[in-house]
Amino acid sequence: MDKKSKVKVVIRMRPPHGNQEKVCVTVENNAVEIFNHRNVNENIKYEFTAVYDQNCSQLKIYTECVRPLLDCSLQGQNISIFAYGPTGAGKTHTMLGPASDPGIIPRVINSLFQRIEEEKKQLGCEKWNYKVSFSYLEIYNEKVQDLLLPKNTDLPIREDAEKNILVPNLGEKIIENFDDFKIHFGPASNNRTIAATKMNMRSSRSHSILLLKVVKTTEEPQHRELHGKIYLIDLAGSEDNRRTGNKGIRLKESGAINRSLFALGEVVDAINAGLPRIPYRNSKLTRLLQDSIGGSCHSVMIVNIAPEERYYYDTYCTLNFATKSKKIVNNTTTKEIVRLHPIQKTSQFPSQPEEEDQTKRRRLDDIQASTTTPPFVTDPAHLLSPLMRRQIRLEESVNHRLEEFEQNILQQMRQMTGGLSADVDGTVLKDIEKQIQTVREQLKDVGQTVLNTAVVSQKENNSDKETEKPIFTKRSLLKGNKVNTEENSSCSPLFAPHPRLLKRNFRTMTSASDIKEENAEEKEKDNMTFNPSLQQKHNESFLAQLNTASVKELKMLHTVGAKRAKLIFDWRETYGSYKSFEDLLKIPGFTEKYLQSLLHLVSFKCSIST
Repeated sequence: MDKKSKVKVVIRMRPPHGNQEKVCVTVENNAVEIFNHRNVNENIKYEFTAVYDQNCSQLKIYTECVRPLLDCSLQGQNISIFAYGPTGAGKTHTMLGPASDPGIIPRVINSLFQRIEEEKKQLGCEKWNYKVSFSYLEIYNEKVQDLLLPKNTDLPIREDAEKNILVPNLGEKIIENFDDFKIHFGPASNNRTIAATKMNMRSSRSHSILLLKVVKTTEEPQHRELHGKIYLIDLAGSEDNRRTGNKGIRLKESGAINRSLFALGEVVDAINAGLPRIPYRNSKLTRLLQDSIGGSCHSVMIVNIAPEERYYYDTYCTLNFATKSKKIVNNTTTKEIVRLHPIQKTSQFPSQPEEEDQTKRRRLDDIQASTTTPPFVTDPAHLLSPLMRRQIRLEESVNHRLEEFEQNILQQMRQMTGGLSADVDGTVLKDIEKQIQTVREQLKDVGQTVLNTAVVSQKENNSDKETEKPIFTKRSLLKGNKVNTEENSSCSPLFAPHPRLLKRNFRTMTSASDIKEENAEEKEKDNMTFNPSLQQKHNESFLAQLNTASVKELKMLHTVGAKRAKLIFDWRETYGSYKSFEDLLKIPGFTEKYLQSLLHLVSFKCSIST
């Protein structure tokens, strides 16, 4: 059952960089005050779930905000912890921290394994198996890149049937303790893109997401599985390029970061406004945060702010965003899978009593043995047309059902013979024998009639085939040598032409001149040849064009207009490259008939090039 949970927003203010810096932010209990730039004589007050000043430690934030949620991940629920704020406000310090004062990510990993060991001792006789794995990625210049297994490729983002967001081919490592995590996470964190700016000597140039998967399986007969996820997100900070002095590639990175954070603000505004469509697809960041914001997670947003007056505008905008975010409500769910053992089949009928009359049993066995004999043995299926084969199969299914019906009657009679007299039982058995014999004879007559009809039809088809002749055959002449090719071959395997069958004594009404023109055309067709290897190259080239062309280029294809080009392009961007032409049928509105007309262009180009 879904439960509603609000996004918890906490504020953390870092210490000022210098004692001479003017401070524009004051912290009191669970409120933050900042002066109003429109009226300097008044302050703006913001209230949140918790507010931590500059003296707050890493351990306190983790203990009060994050640690209580770890049990939810062991119960099959999702957790999302992410740091938000302007550049230089301390987001990466909060999430990672130095070795002497670790942040949230290392503390979560360490506490998770400690909690697993405690739960194993508490459960006692009930045995559970635990599996923990993690993935690590970054969003750099609107490209999803794997940090755990670097591939230098932009990974796609997909959505499964249960509306879960996933990244195919994303690297994943199974860990059994905190030491295993350090071995894999250290090199992966070094792969993250960082650079120096005027505002921050180690500025994160990408958004990073660490995904922990916890699978908890019981050894009980039902084999329950609980699947929980923990998202640990370190967002890059918004930047004012006039102050950071970004140029060249730093300017491009800053633009991508600001656009993704702007899209995040649009998502928050749309959720608070109750709009029917939430623009998650406007950015890859919002697409990956779909479960965290308005999704199915227990979410905690740690908002980092800088107290200096020169950061006033960044702090002001950050507090406004945090105020809007605390209104978001998520629907938390528990993902549980129950795998049942197959039920063993038991005997359908009770065993027969040992004192049953031997003569009655022998008579019933004789009737049962006689019913298993098929009405006819001859199987002409390989000689018949498809229609006749279908009729034969129908007859066989009817026979099989009648036999099952007889078996059920006989089994019921065996159960009833214990309470009937010998005379009454013998009379009933004789009536059943007569009925079964009558049905068997009728089936034999029907089967023989079908067989005779099929043989006659097959003879007529054979005589028709002898009188028919193909309209023309294709031959290829290579250096004066004749090369034998299969009749009616086509350059496209999807469009093999069907031979035209002429009726007996068929005469055309065309004139002699028309016949000469047709003969001339047939001679030209005789010289045509279709190269299968060349056709394959054309097919691959056309498929590559579908996977790389833009909407404008797709519109230039035959029978492809603006609407269809947009559908082809959108499907490719959503589900990945086309592996075969049949993938086009998955696009809404694309029929088999339209696919044939589109691929006919490939066949036509192949015939022209030959």
